[in-house]
Amino acid sequence: MSRKVLFASLVLPFLLALVASAQPAIEEIKRVKPKPSVLKDAKLRKPLVIGSAEEAGKHFGKDALAALKKQVDFEKQIVLVFAWRGSGQDRLTYTVLESHPEQVPFKYKPGRTRDLRPHIHVYALRSNVRWTAP
Repeated sequence: MSRKVLFASLVLPFLLALVASAQPAIEEIKRVKPKPSVLKDAKLRKPLVIGSAEEAGKHFGKDALAALKKQVDFEKQIVLVFAWRGSGQDRLTYTVLESHPEQVPFKYKPGRTRDLRPHIHVYALRSNVRWTAP
């Protein structure tokens, strides 16, 4: 067996396992609702940055906190909570810029309707990811 084949057979499985276990830069957390008071604490341009389960306990109820802990590893991730009142057509989007570490700029597109609605978006980001609010 040549050295190249031997090297590939030993290193390739390790690299594939490493890539498969890597967390994505950002994940939207759905079906986990924070307390209604989060609309006072978080803003569109200045979201809540939650770095521990204890901090999350201030903004999430008991059941929501348990569900959040199942989805977020607070040792490797932070949680961002954006909250505002605006048009029902308001949109908050993000893109992942491929750099090391990744960068995630958020973008806000205001809606055109005059219906005032609460908007709450919860995201988990890897701790080393850079992000910018809209």
